[in-house]
Amino acid sequence: MISQDTLFSGLSAIRTEIELADFLHKLADHFEFTGFLLITIPAVTDEQLRARIVLSDLPRGMLEAYDELGLLKNSLIFERLRRSTVPASWSIETSNGNRPSEEAKAAGRLFASYNITRSAFFPVHGAGGARAALGFLGNRKDLTHTELGDLGMFAAHAYDIYSTLKDTNKAPECLLTPRELEALHWAANGKTSGEIASILSLSDHTVNTYMNNAMRKLDCVNRVQLVAKALRMHLIC
Repeated sequence: MISQDTLFSGLSAIRTEIELADFLHKLADHFEFTGFLLITIPAVTDEQLRARIVLSDLPRGMLEAYDELGLLKNSLIFERLRRSTVPASWSIETSNGNRPSEEAKAAGRLFASYNITRSAFFPVHGAGGARAALGFLGNRKDLTHTELGDLGMFAAHAYDIYSTLKDTNKAPECLLTPRELEALHWAANGKTSGEIASILSLSDHTVNTYMNNAMRKLDCVNRVQLVAKALRMHLIC
């Protein structure tokens, strides 16, 4: 089993959402859970949990089956997450009492079929105020107070990293204006400044200004690097 010191070291090395998902998978395994679920907290009117999924490694078909059974509406744990900022725990033995009888039986069968008897969800908040929750599901005993605190700390750090990655990935596209992106598109297609100016009905000087602005915003030293970086970041195609 990976040590907690190793997990903390792994947090600082995360650079992509794929690496974050891999970390959360290892974190779930460290605490003897089957998998994890990062979601934006569902509204009362939501009917599909899948629409709220950010990252997850739960077994294929499980979330689809959950939504097909309509289990989100009467979910006690999501009701708690909507009105509280403290961690919420769920167990297959005690947490289906708020559901109609047949629905409770269907929920029990679904979770049992995936060997899931326990879950713990941790409310998390982004810098912009977005509310989300990181959940861990599996077949283990209830978390101890120490485990609850440790896992909650990891959850907060992990969501902070997710928020940073999300903001970083969005920043360049938001910074570049439509005209700068348009000029970049034609530069990627091998057009010179004069040709781009003709296509866009602009002056050479204006096109060069757009390109220089884009280089500054994306921290590039020349047009070759600028075009390569813009393509790599999927700002243009």
